[in-house]
Amino acid sequence: MIRDILEIIKDFIVEKLKSRIFYVTLFFLCLSGVLVYRLFNLQIINGEKYQSSFQYKSLKTVSVKATRGKIFDCNGKLLAYNESSYNLSFTSNADLTEAADKKNMSVNELRNEIVYKTILILEQNGDSLSVELPIKLDANGNMKFTISGSQLNTFYMNVYGASSVDALTDAQKNATAREVFDYMRSDELFNISGDYSDAYVLKILAVRYEVWLNRYQQYMTVDIANNISQQSYAAITENMDTLLGMDVSIESNRVYNDAIYFSHIIGYIGNISNEELEEYNAKLDEDQQYDSNDMVGKLGLEQSYEDQLRGVDGSQKMYVDNMGKVLEIIEKTDSVAGNDIYLTLDSDLQKYCYNALEKELSYILLANLKNVTTSKEKEDIPITDVYSAFFDNNIIDIKALNAANATDNEKNVYNTFVSSKQYTLNALSDILKSSHTELYNLSDQYKDYMEFICETLSSNGIYDSSAVDKDSDTYNNYVNDKISLYEYLKYCISQGVIDITGIQTSSDYYDTDEIYNVIVDYVLKEFEDDSDFDKRVFKYMILSGEITGSQVIYLLYDQGILNSTTDEDYEEFTSGVLSNFEFIYRKIKKLEITPAMLALDPCSGSIVVVDPATGTVRAMVSYPSYDNNKLTNVIDPDYYAKITEDKTTPMYNRATMQRTAPGSTYKMLIAAAGLQEGVIDVGSVITDYGTFSKVVPSPACWLRSGHGTLGLADAIEVSCNGFFYEVGYRLATDSKGVYQDAQGIDKIQKYASLFGLDQKSGVEIEEMDPHVSDTDAVRSSIGQGTNNYAPVQLARYVTTIANEGNCYDLTLVNEIKNIDGRTVYKSDNVPKNTVDLTDSQWAVIKQGMRQMVSDHTSPSALINQINVNVAGKTGTAEEDTTRPDHALFVSFAPYENPEVSVTCVIPHGYTSGNAEELAGMVYAYMYDPDKLDTLDITGNNQMSD
Repeated sequence: MIRDILEIIKDFIVEKLKSRIFYVTLFFLCLSGVLVYRLFNLQIINGEKYQSSFQYKSLKTVSVKATRGKIFDCNGKLLAYNESSYNLSFTSNADLTEAADKKNMSVNELRNEIVYKTILILEQNGDSLSVELPIKLDANGNMKFTISGSQLNTFYMNVYGASSVDALTDAQKNATAREVFDYMRSDELFNISGDYSDAYVLKILAVRYEVWLNRYQQYMTVDIANNISQQSYAAITENMDTLLGMDVSIESNRVYNDAIYFSHIIGYIGNISNEELEEYNAKLDEDQQYDSNDMVGKLGLEQSYEDQLRGVDGSQKMYVDNMGKVLEIIEKTDSVAGNDIYLTLDSDLQKYCYNALEKELSYILLANLKNVTTSKEKEDIPITDVYSAFFDNNIIDIKALNAANATDNEKNVYNTFVSSKQYTLNALSDILKSSHTELYNLSDQYKDYMEFICETLSSNGIYDSSAVDKDSDTYNNYVNDKISLYEYLKYCISQGVIDITGIQTSSDYYDTDEIYNVIVDYVLKEFEDDSDFDKRVFKYMILSGEITGSQVIYLLYDQGILNSTTDEDYEEFTSGVLSNFEFIYRKIKKLEITPAMLALDPCSGSIVVVDPATGTVRAMVSYPSYDNNKLTNVIDPDYYAKITEDKTTPMYNRATMQRTAPGSTYKMLIAAAGLQEGVIDVGSVITDYGTFSKVVPSPACWLRSGHGTLGLADAIEVSCNGFFYEVGYRLATDSKGVYQDAQGIDKIQKYASLFGLDQKSGVEIEEMDPHVSDTDAVRSSIGQGTNNYAPVQLARYVTTIANEGNCYDLTLVNEIKNIDGRTVYKSDNVPKNTVDLTDSQWAVIKQGMRQMVSDHTSPSALINQINVNVAGKTGTAEEDTTRPDHALFVSFAPYENPEVSVTCVIPHGYTSGNAEELAGMVYAYMYDPDKLDTLDITGNNQMSD
């Protein structure tokens, strides 16, 4: 039949070519081509294929993601790996027109039905959506936004299709959560019928909104549920014919073993940001570019070694139908897995150090915990501070006190709180608007509230405290409690350091009194829904006895922080055998209430353990920590909110990021500088009179009566400030005998550089820059001045002392291997600097460190009870006169032939003896584990340094 038609067409063309109407016949030729096309039933145009069924096919190239490399400890124990999971996605451009027509509904209505049915399947199998609309429904059916500020403005812009905030109408800018909800469910956007409850509409909207944001990207699929169960996977795949646009893919998720111990080092992975996409792709060949769906390292080694861990993506060319369903794979390139990283860390030692640090912190708390309501001693921790801490650090959920399922105790506490808060607001209103009471006539409670008002105005950008004239009489009268906040704020208004443009008001013209009234009304309104204000109210309710310690303890059980059914102390507490104080004391000792939960001083710390022969890090601990499993792949929003609001900042790596003054741990560096520069020798003696009078103002030794005449080793042992003041003074004295501070600083900085203290330590993760003191050579010589170092930097410094002069870059990575097991990187462990002292000079410095432990520390201390000789140096640094001092200890062992260095830093740890005690626990684990069963930890090791 086809052949006959072709013959007819040919004869027709030949005949017409003989006539003058050739161009007319060309039109018929085109029509004939269409007929032939129909008959041949096959034509490919621009990569799209049409068959007799008119089935649409589109050529699509997709990336095949490489498996991310694994991370191991030094003994081959797996720390980070990949695990397959089922992820549910929804296609953004699925054509549902035909299916919707068959069901006699709109495409919008069909999409809503598909999403709703999918949600039901997920929930029936214990799964949930990973997308969430920034609107929540409370117990009373009220809609509330879960975001504010710029995030809310962006949401408004997306919902209303505005190009900028200015393009929004006033009604749109100020729309309530309910108004946005109603608009989104209307036929203006997603046309969600009234057949669904508000709770399910919010879930449907979450999916529809997420997909809608990607509506301009062809073939874009949007993940809406991650790591779903096998049951959900089976149910969804069985119903693909009705759940059009839904797709379940098998994906590789990152998993971290013993997460809390390693999260600061390993970090986590997450979706690539636009900034990261641009930065990475600028350095990559076109065939290895990242796309917006890729996961990259966000912190730690995951970020530092992204290029090694990522691997090489493969690709597939395929035909897909109009629903995005794969019809045929026509070309495939295999991916290559990322390289595996082998760390220098010993995971068992790392875990022990973390637990030991937590235990030491708890014993410091217990040593200073007092069964009193208040105390003027900064070292004391009143029991009421513990009760308040449960509220202040969000351990007890204030909002849950008024939940529908709240216990009688929770309701009673909440009702008391509501009354007390209203009374406080009324009292503040009277003080601010009427009485204008001077600060010296206010109670400590209301003085605190006055200061909190200034903090609130400052944090909200209304009050610029930095612009206030600190020399003015008004300012000094205020800080000395001589005038009222009313007078001070009016002064600030007159000086232009108050800006109310950010406060919505009804008038544009104000005098000073009017501006003051605007501020007062603003503050009182803010405090009505301010969680920090609420926490202050609870603090003073506890101090006044409006809420008792027993009620707070019962709240711990009410909210599941403690479990009454398994808690052996519960019965003793309820029967009165245990007092409130005894109960709290016991729970802290058992670590059922941890230092991290309380966020009191001390609640944090770090330990760094290094091999002096190579600079390899065997343990690097920061407490408290976090679970990076809950931040990787897809962030758990509730967990993220919890840890970002935690006052202990658990994501902050204290080992590499928290700088403190080194205190007396710096004295070995000054000793080395003095010996090398020739201002002292190994036999020099210096007399300490208690006060160093060669400079003014004259600094004092910690032993006010002075240590008398000492040699270098003894000066290190007893940490004599006077001795090292003199060394610093000599370093700064020129050839004519004139003191030149700049000269002394130059020499101190020279030796700080040789010991690696003027640069980062070398560890392959985020680290704060150190700061070598740049003023006051005399005070800098005892670790004061402006010296500031992170623990990992002090660890490199003491490691250099231990190995007598080889300053290594510290490293966490020992080796990197590819998928075939071939080594592609090996740490070379080459010293970066050397400190050239003679054997006798090193010997006297190290002898002083050994004497500090053996002779200056109690013989009964753990560090002197174990089967290894430890050499070390304590250090104390004061940062805040209202808080305990920082505690530091740098050390190495064995003294005779160092194999390991241990550096411990406890911010606000009271006394350096506590840091030394912690180091003793680490050495006991490594050299005398039998002693761990007889630990005598006091948390109150007094040490003068």
